[in-house]
Amino acid sequence: MMQLKNFELFKQLDEEIVNDILSHIHCRSFPKKTQIVTEGDDSHSLYFLLEGRVKIYLDDDTGKEIIMNIHEEGDFFGELGLIKSIPRTASVLTLEDSRLGIMPEADFKRCIANYPAFSMSLIENLSSRLIEATETIRKLGLMDVYRRIAVTFLNLSEEEGGVRVINEKLTQQNIANRVGASREMVARILKDLRAGGYISQESNRIILHKPLPHSW
Repeated sequence: MMQLKNFELFKQLDEEIVNDILSHIHCRSFPKKTQIVTEGDDSHSLYFLLEGRVKIYLDDDTGKEIIMNIHEEGDFFGELGLIKSIPRTASVLTLEDSRLGIMPEADFKRCIANYPAFSMSLIENLSSRLIEATETIRKLGLMDVYRRIAVTFLNLSEEEGGVRVINEKLTQQNIANRVGASREMVARILKDLRAGGYISQESNRIILHKPLPHSW
């Protein structure tokens, strides 16, 4: 399990400051499929993911789920609602048994006010996230469904023994939610990629045997 002091947010801070900030964080364990945050709820806490994975998602007007991000240990979330004092802008659900550090709103705001170095570290982290989000939106906005799937697979995969592997169980609906397409369209594209020898799917992972074509 990751230690709170090892989060990127704290790495540039003096040890004394880090220790004081950490004293305001308490830890809790949550089973798989626990709703941590619901879109529209009041914002009360900042969350640090010590162990496990969570998904950040929205529900559109038809009830369709749109996955915005997947957070893993070392990530934190919930800061925007606290900074702007607005309701939660997305929902958060655990994808597996998870352990989180939780900082109440009052303590978060006190640390922001008392420690400029902590505030600057937070701003830098938010800036990096904004740059990444902008780039992702730019790429996805200019791509058709196939290319969105290809980019998503590339971002999720890791090098293993000369091939790229996605070590995450992705259903056709999971992929459709990520790329903003219908499950039927995703199913057709995956079938073609398997037939072409580009990918194979096992129970809990997808193997990319060779670079995916630029277009389909």
